[in-house]
Amino acid sequence: MTLALLVVALLAAAPQEPPPAPDAPALHAILGHRPDEWPRAAPGTWAGWSPDAPPPEAARAALVAAAQAYARRDLPESLARLYDALRVVPDYPPALHQAGVIYFRLRRYGDAITAFERFLAVVPERVGDTRALGHCYYTLGDYEKARAHYDRVLAAEPDSVEALRGRGLAEMRLGLEDDALATLGRVMELDPAHADAQTWIAQILYDAERTDEALAAAERARDLDPFDPRPWYLLAQCRWDLGEDEAGDAAHARFSELNQIAQEIRAAEARLLYDPDQPAVYATLIALNRRAGDLARVEHWMVRWVQSNPRDVGLRIAALDLAEELGNVEGARACAQGLAALAGEHLDAWRRLARYYASTRERLKQLEAEEQVSRLSARAGGER
Repeated sequence: MTLALLVVALLAAAPQEPPPAPDAPALHAILGHRPDEWPRAAPGTWAGWSPDAPPPEAARAALVAAAQAYARRDLPESLARLYDALRVVPDYPPALHQAGVIYFRLRRYGDAITAFERFLAVVPERVGDTRALGHCYYTLGDYEKARAHYDRVLAAEPDSVEALRGRGLAEMRLGLEDDALATLGRVMELDPAHADAQTWIAQILYDAERTDEALAAAERARDLDPFDPRPWYLLAQCRWDLGEDEAGDAAHARFSELNQIAQEIRAAEARLLYDPDQPAVYATLIALNRRAGDLARVEHWMVRWVQSNPRDVGLRIAALDLAEELGNVEGARACAQGLAALAGEHLDAWRRLARYYASTRERLKQLEAEEQVSRLSARAGGER
């Protein structure tokens, strides 16, 4: 189990009611705090700590609230609740680690480094849980430090795919191309579907003027993730270098299209980091991924949208429409089950369910839905 999910798992069945959510000014204040300002435990307080140990009772309610907010992807509120926990139980390791994860996801890499380094200071034996610390060093341009930390993580977890990927990228940035190719090659051995590692292999080969090899690597990267613009860019460069101008132009046109969409997607995703309750942003992400042709991501963002407001019947109907449109039989069945659980007195929900059950030839459920439609329609007519 990763420590990023530890609190959620430990408290999944916790009976306590979480305290009320903090108001906007309180959230703004907590985001203004730095993790080096948090209270500190006495040296040795957490010596011998185990992830299997139950959370301290004094921090339990705050940890429940933090876990619930994290599950809702409300990162600022989750961070605020972790701060509540750390005030009463300083340096509690899972809270420090989870705060580092949240700061990383919020792209506050300096604060993430502080949280992860504090975590390691109190439980140094848990270094295998801190590959994200290497990601932070790398993102801030400290490639030597990143590589050294990835080595520490890999000493504890030799087959950590993401630590290997990080080390490979750090080696690339340090000009150690052969080392980087070997490390990224190991990533592909462990995870043959790792499109990002394959793309960087293609990039290193192209930069080394190994054009034929780069072309083959870029084609494999494109096949693994046809909606990432980077392999298309490399394909264009390779084709042009090989004198295949028409193929290069076609690849570059696809790169330009996907790159524009990717920039818009990144901007939209960033808006959700601090506030996950933004219906217009989910609609935008669905539309952008439709433009790219990435139907898996279309479904992903539809699910995320429903999760952000799970009792919205209209949204459930839209999800069922989308699943059927995309031919996702299992997804449509799950959407119909969710809609049926919420249908209640909603006429539109029962109408949609009647059509769905007719299409799946579930005769008894279709009749039940049609009876509800008749009842609710009659009531609506009588109320006019």
